[in-house]
Amino acid sequence: MPQRPKTSAILPTIAVLTAALTAACAPTQQATGQPTTTGMPAQQGTAMQQGTQAHQDMMQGGSMSNSPGSQAMMGSMQKMQQSMMAQPMTGDTDHELASMMREHHRGAVDMARVELQNGRDPELQKMARKMITDQEKEIRQLDRWLARHPAKPPQS
Repeated sequence: MPQRPKTSAILPTIAVLTAALTAACAPTQQATGQPTTTGMPAQQGTAMQQGTQAHQDMMQGGSMSNSPGSQAMMGSMQKMQQSMMAQPMTGDTDHELASMMREHHRGAVDMARVELQNGRDPELQKMARKMITDQEKEIRQLDRWLARHPAKPPQS
């Protein structure tokens, strides 16, 4: 059985992604009672905003390397977060999951490509190639599902 990579390096990414998915999948309402356009609360302090702020703090506070690989990895994560947050929250949970996961998988492909360009560990390089193959297959599956299932308004 292959050894797993050390989790200490990926836990912050997982936490941010989990926060993004949780925030995006839980429709909320502003004080007016109207759903927000992103499905996130209008007030400050949401999990996604906190995760984004943590990344910005890391970049500005000097705790993140200025290496091309680190910069590319951070850029990939930010692009993925923005793409996920741009997906409309329609009230159709199936459609929301498919559209959000498509963007999440695209982000995983981008991050795996950064590993292939900048990483040195043969095991992680092999994993990155497999991630690209697997995630691109799932992206195609999600695209086909989305083409067959336009978003439906929630049933009352």
